Amino acid sequence: MAEWLVNILSVVATIVSSLAVFAYWLGRRFEAIDRRFEMIEERFKMIDRRFEEVDKRFSALDAKFDRFARVMASYVESVYSTLVDFMSLKGLFTPEEKRFLISELERLTRAHLAMLNPLKPEEAKFILEVIRELREKDPREFDLSKLDKVIEIARRWLWEDGHPDAARMLFIAYMLKAIVRKEKGEYDYETRKSKREHFHRQ
Repeated sequence: MAEWLVNILSVVATIVSSLAVFAYWLGRRFEAIDRRFEMIEERFKMIDRRFEEVDKRFSALDAKFDRFARVMASYVESVYSTLVDFMSLKGLFTPEEKRFLISELERLTRAHLAMLNPLKPEEAKFILEVIRELREKDPREFDLSKLDKVIEIARRWLWEDGHPDAARMLFIAYMLKAIVRKEKGEYDYETRKSKREHFHRQ
């Protein structure tokens, strides 16, 4: 009986000893695995930091390109407006050309009236009202600030959407403004002189 018990205890001790050794080995293996996971996690963090740096660089480049595009657009618009002002000063635009520009502005506006784009419905309705006044009113009674607002609407639409029709609307609106200024006599030296004299007499 005692011998049997000793044998059982010996077997149990051997198993316990083996389990302890296995547990120790397994623990060391898990520690090694944990260290590898930590190393992998640290590498991913390094990769994330590098991607963040790349994103920052791309954001900086986007900002630079955006500034460059705006500068170039301002330059083009400035050259165009100067050319149109000079052409109006020389009286190169005919009444027929004015009617064509008004019709083209109306066509562009109505084409985008029902669409979901940066040209808002209330803005389109305002432009159509300006078109009506251009057709019906005497140029001397027309408020040029309304065409300034059309220009601002077209400029915003162009920057938000980049649509070619927005650029066409912008240039047409400015051309119409130059034509109306000519019709009002604002390009004429004698007219401006008489206005200044009238102002000083008051």
